[in-house]
Amino acid sequence: MRREPGDQLLAKGSAIPWYERRAADLGLRLYASFASPAAILRDFRRDALQARTLAHGLSEEQGRRQIQIPRLPGIEPSSRHWSVYMTIDHLVMVNTAIMALIHAICSDHNHGAEIGIEDVVPHIEAGPDRIRALEIAVDRYSDLVERLGTLRSRERHPHPWFGDLSARQWHALAAIHNRTHRAQIEQIIRRL
Repeated sequence: MRREPGDQLLAKGSAIPWYERRAADLGLRLYASFASPAAILRDFRRDALQARTLAHGLSEEQGRRQIQIPRLPGIEPSSRHWSVYMTIDHLVMVNTAIMALIHAICSDHNHGAEIGIEDVVPHIEAGPDRIRALEIAVDRYSDLVERLGTLRSRERHPHPWFGDLSARQWHALAAIHNRTHRAQIEQIIRRL
């Protein structure tokens, strides 16, 4: 049997179906090809800041409460029982990591960075301070992308599901990732 990129992730417990990953891969590559980096950045900021606004409207007890939700497309089963603050913590980690990758790729540095699923697992004790951390991460990310412009580079960096991605594709992935977890936060809040 031929193993596809990302099958090693399934071996580590991911239960996102192969066809969902394939559709996401195609959508990601089309989005990165047809949307400008500025348009992608607007989407990135919109969804991250909507997540922030949703979290601001909660009491600390509500924000910390872990809630089981149905699995949404792009969400692994292990992520279905997070709190709003845990989800915000995850967004901070992922957006910061993708920002570093984009910078390294566009700088043509052989950075050797590896980011594993275990590196972006949120802390159970995540609290309301993560809201401000997300605002800071979004501002830093936005500043970098605006400074880099077209995000053109020859370098690529592998993603465990999607294989080698360019800086522009990583940027598109960050926007899609924010949208996915903003939807997760909405689902958590509906069940509080």
